[in-house]
Amino acid sequence: MDLKNTFTKTSMTGLALMLASLLSATTATANTQNEVSATVQDIEGFNDNFYTASYVRYLDSVKSDSGAYLINPYLQRVSSLFGGYARGGDRDALILGGTFYFNEQWSITAEGSYSELDNNYGDQESKLVKASVGYNLSPEWQIGAGLQYISFDYDLNFDGNVFDEEFSNTSPVAFTRYTTVGKTGTGWDLMFEFVEDDADIYTGSARYFFSPGLSVAGTFEYVNSPSGFDDDKRAGIEVDYWFNEQFSVKAGYEKNTDSDADDDVATLSASYRF
Repeated sequence: MDLKNTFTKTSMTGLALMLASLLSATTATANTQNEVSATVQDIEGFNDNFYTASYVRYLDSVKSDSGAYLINPYLQRVSSLFGGYARGGDRDALILGGTFYFNEQWSITAEGSYSELDNNYGDQESKLVKASVGYNLSPEWQIGAGLQYISFDYDLNFDGNVFDEEFSNTSPVAFTRYTTVGKTGTGWDLMFEFVEDDADIYTGSARYFFSPGLSVAGTFEYVNSPSGFDDDKRAGIEVDYWFNEQFSVKAGYEKNTDSDADDDVATLSASYRF
């Protein structure tokens, strides 16, 4: 992967996002209920970058006088609705969802996405719907479970060979989260999720907050593929920095650690709360 070219492209785009956000920023306020963000991804092996624009509507004010800015909506149990649109090359995707807190212990999250690929080789549609229930055993520790439904429908033509198939599957999901971040905004935020399928998926992250606005995370994903297929092992690092309680930038890099495939991912994003 051409790292110099990758980070040049993503950095220039990120600086443009930062400048636009700073120019439109108003004086920081203590409470916010809206968040907009823009993300660019450079995936090795793809000629086109992937761009995502998203919006979150918090159903109550997110306070910034304590805690860590990035995860304050979770720490304060603020319900939200979100949506996003992604575009990369010949692929478009739409994402919608929401998280609702009934009290300090119980929550429910539902999300769905629709993706469409249309090019000279044919077309492909994919759908994902995921719903889960979370329960906080304590202010620090959350556990939960749910279901994930995925479907694929593709009609492709490669050198005269036609591939036309539909596939769908429902899988159970289990997750847990443990955070030691308190009012000072420092500490650990640990997350883990397991999806049971023909190819079991394990994902997790360990994020440390050095201050309310600065955190660094290590991420991993392990796909235990069926016999005859290579397992997928990915590891990444992410840095998130908030200039104030409203504006932030994030940079990340993810690498396939157990494959000859050239599909490393560089990510840069900016967000603004108001």
